[in-house]
Amino acid sequence: MSSPRLAISRFSLVGVAVAVLGCGSDYPPPVRGHLQDINVGTFDLVDGLAYAASGGGGVVVYATSEPIASPFLAGSECPMTQARALALLRDAGWVEVTLDERGRSQYFASGTAYAGKTREAEVGGRYWSSKLRRLDDGRVTGRVEHDDHGGFEFELPLYVPRVAEVSESDRFDGRRGDPAGRVPSAEAVVAAYRAVRAAALARDLESLLAAQGFTAEQIAAVSGLAGIEEDVAAHAERFLEPGTPVETQVEAGFGGVAGEGVNSQGKEFWNYYQFVPCGAHLVLVDIGENPR
Repeated sequence: MSSPRLAISRFSLVGVAVAVLGCGSDYPPPVRGHLQDINVGTFDLVDGLAYAASGGGGVVVYATSEPIASPFLAGSECPMTQARALALLRDAGWVEVTLDERGRSQYFASGTAYAGKTREAEVGGRYWSSKLRRLDDGRVTGRVEHDDHGGFEFELPLYVPRVAEVSESDRFDGRRGDPAGRVPSAEAVVAAYRAVRAAALARDLESLLAAQGFTAEQIAAVSGLAGIEEDVAAHAERFLEPGTPVETQVEAGFGGVAGEGVNSQGKEFWNYYQFVPCGAHLVLVDIGENPR
């Protein structure tokens, strides 16, 4: 049975600033919506970003269930990479589409960091509708509505990354990094892993973000988000003791390392930590947890 259809027309970004204001990072919520999916979960959508897809392939719109300080990602060399890192840190749900100039997307993807993800491809059923409007000031506005799973409306600045960013849809296709990007050394990947692990286990948000190349302004903005301290504590649980790095993998635009050990409950895991280069740093964008 289909879930109740979401009436997007009820949504308005006007007058809903309380969703983000008052948490230390003052910006009105640029996204408003809701998702319900038996495979992913149920959550509201409150933040996100839009960026020009590599190769002129449209506008990628990525909406998240938790604030990610999106206005402070402006000017980033790789805003989607940083957004994904913050969504991982906050264990946020997300929805993604890539809109062409007619406002249509050939897919509807959604997921969470640890509870699964899904992607529907457009094969003629037209189970979702979408709109896109480019504004003169460089922003984009529009809405996405799925017949069964809800949707969202957005008003976002259009970021133009300086690298070929990887969308969630790209990741479904097995593309984990910019194919023209630098290949990090195995030593660099292990060093990045050790740095973020140490900072996470110390519940040190500033060091955790600085190790991944976030600026002081970005760190201050993220530090002001409501609930971020609890998120850092939960994030720390994804790192193991002793967390010995046992295997690395590197390729263009990507580096991964496995760590093994036990979690705080004494259960054995073999986790896989995925990094993407952004400037001179490596950014943690995914953690695959594997109980043994």
